[in-house]
Amino acid sequence: MSVLVVVRSEPLRDRLVELGLAVAGAKEEELYVLHLSDGPSMPKVEWAEVDGLHEAWVKAANAARMVEKVAEEIKSSLVMVNDDVNHTPQQQRMIGELMERLDCEVFVIRLGEGSMLNEKVLVPCAGGRHSKVALRLAAKIAGKNCTALFVEPHVDEVSESVGFSHLHRYVRRAGVNVEDIRCHVELEDDPFKGIRNELEKTNYGLMVIGATGHSTVRRKLFGTVPERLMRGVSGLSVGVLRAARPMRHRFLHQFERLLHLNVPQLNRDERVALFDQVERASRWSFDFAVLMVLATSIAALGLLADSGAVVIGAMLVAPLMMPLLGGGLSLVQGNWPLWKRSQKAVFLGFLSALGIGVLIGFIARFLGMPLTSELAARGEPSTLDLGVAFISGIAASYCLARPKLSGALAGVAIAAALVPPIATTGICLAVGEFDVAQGAALLFGTNVVAIVLGAAVNFFIAGVRGRKSASGVWAQRFFIMFALIMAGLVVPLSSALIGRIAGPEQVEKVLQLEGEKYGMDIKRVQRAGYMNGVQVLEITVESPVPISTVTLKKLKQRLQEDLKEDVILKVRTILVNTLGSDK
Repeated sequence: MSVLVVVRSEPLRDRLVELGLAVAGAKEEELYVLHLSDGPSMPKVEWAEVDGLHEAWVKAANAARMVEKVAEEIKSSLVMVNDDVNHTPQQQRMIGELMERLDCEVFVIRLGEGSMLNEKVLVPCAGGRHSKVALRLAAKIAGKNCTALFVEPHVDEVSESVGFSHLHRYVRRAGVNVEDIRCHVELEDDPFKGIRNELEKTNYGLMVIGATGHSTVRRKLFGTVPERLMRGVSGLSVGVLRAARPMRHRFLHQFERLLHLNVPQLNRDERVALFDQVERASRWSFDFAVLMVLATSIAALGLLADSGAVVIGAMLVAPLMMPLLGGGLSLVQGNWPLWKRSQKAVFLGFLSALGIGVLIGFIARFLGMPLTSELAARGEPSTLDLGVAFISGIAASYCLARPKLSGALAGVAIAAALVPPIATTGICLAVGEFDVAQGAALLFGTNVVAIVLGAAVNFFIAGVRGRKSASGVWAQRFFIMFALIMAGLVVPLSSALIGRIAGPEQVEKVLQLEGEKYGMDIKRVQRAGYMNGVQVLEITVESPVPISTVTLKKLKQRLQEDLKEDVILKVRTILVNTLGSDK
């Protein structure tokens, strides 16, 4: 492992190397110094031994990519680069890209006019992993001259003791002995003001702060320390240290590279068209409401008429798929406004569809219409429905992102089946079939979660990303929450699927035991849907004589007692006569 110092301004070379040697010594690693200037990229980096250091002079059209390449080649554990007010936008962009792209630690230093290492070192502590790494490094460099600072709000006479309790815990978590450094608590409501107060009271040569991203770096480098404290022979230098990325981030980075190389990524024009279409179609509007009412009405009438073809037609009219795809896109981008718009459309669409379903359900109840097989079938969701919805989300987002495949969206809408479960929920609530209504509502929730996750996964694979500075933690948390919900749904849905599979086996055992009494041999039992809301069982029997109606009634009664539900039996009898040997 090694420490890499990037020199962009030659007059600063000696001071950067001085700090680099201290860092490398603390880490017990070799020091490499890369002199970087703008120009056509050089094909190879040639290292030379200069005063016991490894130094190289290179030109690069893309400075961040060159630094990343060199850091990987020499296996850097830390990359150090300076930043100042007079840096060009290109140099500032390079630092931002290094903070985002490098897996190793990144140390951005703003040099003051004084000596860094002959004075004390201050490390403000906040308890995060970045401040832990900063404290650990500063303690190794400065020893007793290292001060760990914690700013505690002054709200009580015991505030200082509380602050020391927090600070000592943070120091120990960083792997540093409390006795080996100086610990100080500053009582102040504003953390940045507390840091400035400590800097005013004590002469420090270097302050190291933990940071997460480039925006934090710029704010802490140029917003924490007054300019006058950086001038003169005792001028302060400020460093911002970002910890090495965790293994999961490194794995994700490698995974993104693999996708970029093997999966066609959306270009700029395709992304613009995608974002524009999704944002327009994910809004709740008058047209959206009209389509929801019409689609639900068609679906409800088709369900009551027990017509699968009519239900399929309703799926094609429903506009719910687009806001769900918008939800997946917003999770990948970290686009909070799009998330709110799309989820508002889903929620209001659900309420309007549910209201239409309840209304038509009351009409069906008044007319005495029975529960059809189309309605009953949607009251028993299983893991298969979860898989269909997840794959539908992937397929829909894939087709949407590639305009040439937009014709396949109709088929995806049919497969997803978003409106029929809502209509079933409303109808069954109105007619009093609460078990079926609960199952249908679960099916709709399953579809929503799985489609959003499927869309997010596909958009990520297709190269859609949000800006690092814009993508909030909320998107990661929502994605994790949806993934956990989807995993949690596997349990009840799997039990329903197992029930479908194991149900006939249980029935078959009951029938075999009961059939032996009447000389019947039960060969096959299978579910055959519903008739007027009642489960239909088809039974294949081998018997030397036709089965009498009395016997069938006894079989049915025995089944209903065991299953605790009403059933309809369809019996197919195979007459079998066995002739023995003439001998």
